[in-house]
Amino acid sequence: MSTTVKVFIVLIVIASLGVAFTNMVSYATRENWKRRWNEDTTLARQQVEIRDQKLADVTLEMVKAQYNVSVLAGAMTDLQAKMKVVEDEKGVLQQEINLAKTEAMTRETKYTALKEDYEASQQSLSRVRQRNTELASIAQVARAVAHSLNIKLAEVEDDLNNTQTELTKRAEDMVKLDKELREHKAIVALLRERFPKVYTSVVDEKASDKYLNSVVAAVRVAPNGQQDLVMLKIGIEEGVAEGIEFIVYRGNQYICKVRVEKVMKDMAACRVITESWNQNSLQIQQGDSATNRL
Repeated sequence: MSTTVKVFIVLIVIASLGVAFTNMVSYATRENWKRRWNEDTTLARQQVEIRDQKLADVTLEMVKAQYNVSVLAGAMTDLQAKMKVVEDEKGVLQQEINLAKTEAMTRETKYTALKEDYEASQQSLSRVRQRNTELASIAQVARAVAHSLNIKLAEVEDDLNNTQTELTKRAEDMVKLDKELREHKAIVALLRERFPKVYTSVVDEKASDKYLNSVVAAVRVAPNGQQDLVMLKIGIEEGVAEGIEFIVYRGNQYICKVRVEKVMKDMAACRVITESWNQNSLQIQQGDSATNRL
């Protein structure tokens, strides 16, 4: 028990004794003091008991209060320790918050960079898609061209087969012509031996008409749709003169006749003889053959 409580109890006891003494003196000077003394003593004893009970209750309450104060002091000490721990944790959390803010700023920077990379990737993807579309169009065109080339190749193969067949036929014709030429040479030799005058006249007549051979270089089409002018790859140096007629043919197919109108150094301009066209509707093409006599 603390000193304050003890002093408080002593003061209460002194006050109680003083009150009792005063009442005793007061009752001693009055009438019927014995009766009154008994009554007052009984009342005083009851009051003292009540006061003692109250004092005991107060003392008990004070003890409880002191206990609660000590408990509260311990709790306060614990709370202060906990507050210190909380303060330390608060500092740690503040550091973590600062680190989180720094990391958030870093992530924001990275996000901005990634966003820019994503936009650049989207642009690149758009360009790639556009390029793929262009390549698809090119591939489609290439497939169409390849298909056309395959068709053309098939046509060329057919032409080659036809040409080979024609060459085979021409080889057979050459064999026949060679045989006919040997026969003609034998006839000419026989003619020279038996009829020398006739042979001499025939030779002079052929010599006056020189054999010329050329190739068509170009063809002009008139406004009416008919071919009218032909350029031959032959000129003055080959002995071409104006007025000479050439027979234009392709292989063993006759096309038409042309007449020389103008002679240049290596070219001859000829006009088509209209009434000489073939009956098969063949037209002159670049590369066709031309000769003044067959």
